[in-house]
Amino acid sequence: MNKARRITRGRGKRSYRRYPGRLKTSTFRTSADHGGSEYALADDTIGAAHLRHRSVRSEAIEDYSVYSIHLSPESITSSKIAIHSVDVDHLNFNPVQGTTDRPLMQQFGNIPFVFPEDVDDIDVAVSLQSPYADANYAMVVSCSDPAFQAGVRSRNELQAVVGITRNEGSQLAAGWVSWIAVGGH
Repeated sequence: MNKARRITRGRGKRSYRRYPGRLKTSTFRTSADHGGSEYALADDTIGAAHLRHRSVRSEAIEDYSVYSIHLSPESITSSKIAIHSVDVDHLNFNPVQGTTDRPLMQQFGNIPFVFPEDVDDIDVAVSLQSPYADANYAMVVSCSDPAFQAGVRSRNELQAVVGITRNEGSQLAAGWVSWIAVGGH
């Protein structure tokens, strides 16, 4: 309840009759000024403090009236972004790209390996988290220590086989193979 209504509430008078002068002319104007006989609020008399919670709904907001300055930091989250609305042009980094007619998928991982005694060559199976469209994807492998050499021996849509060779005379028996695969899905 505003101050003018509170003061005049018990007297049964309207606030525009209680205050002559500035408040009468700035808060209320008559439609008689515009040809009518009823009273109306003057411009700029209702502020945010006068509005009830959730009283302004989306239909009351004009189209194109909300700008980036009105958004608080971190107010737009991934749940608010429509699928396929963010394109490569919107990113500030260069993602893995291919031809426009063939979307790409990138996968990576690390796998531990152990050499049995008196063996210098082993195969490690790399299972892919998601299958590729075909076996024509690129795969890069490397080992955790220069005493080991790794290379892709075979691959299909679901997995690849990596061959690991231990340098002659090396006493190391265990390590990690790191891999990255990129291809169409």
